[in-house]
This record gives sequence, C-alpha cells and structure tokens, in this order.
Amino acid sequence: MDALTGPQVRLDAAPLTGCTPSHVENWLVHRMTRPGSLAYSVAGDPVFADLGLVIRSQRAGDAVLTRPLFLLHDWLDLWHALPSEEWNCS
Repeated sequence: MDALTGPQVRLDAAPLTGCTPSHVENWLVHRMTRPGSLAYSVAGDPVFADLGLVIRSQRAGDAVLTRPLFLLHDWLDLWHALPSEEWNCS
C-alpha cells in the first residue's frame, strides 16, 4: 500500500492512509480497549496487535505519511520474514 496513491483505508471512518503518523497513532491509542495492546516494531512503528495493524511511515518529499500494514496475528513479531519490498517503501 502506498501513502500517496492508496488505496485509502479507513477505520471507524477515520483515514489511516496518507496522514501524519503521530495523528493516526494518537487516534488509535485513544481507542484501544485493552491495556498493553500497543507495541512498537523494530523499526519504531506502532503495532496494534488486536487489529493486526502496523502503522508504517513513508517519505513523501519533505513529509512523512502513514501507510497501514495488515498482518495476521502470528506474523506481528516476524519482521525478518516480511518481503524486502516492505522495507524499501519507507
């Protein structure tokens, strides 16, 4: 998924694609119902395990925008197994 070209992904009507990372992270943190459901990846991206959602960042000129990455729960801590294309998007 690309932060600039989409597709646009929404959660509860809020956009997750092409936004400021801190805005999306803050919005999601305030909607977590279970303590400890937020973690951070080895790259520093917020991981919302209950949703299988990682908020990745992508440079867009001088800005940094979000692009959600959805993973099965069992893959949330297997960063070494992700395709190399995933690491080259930032």
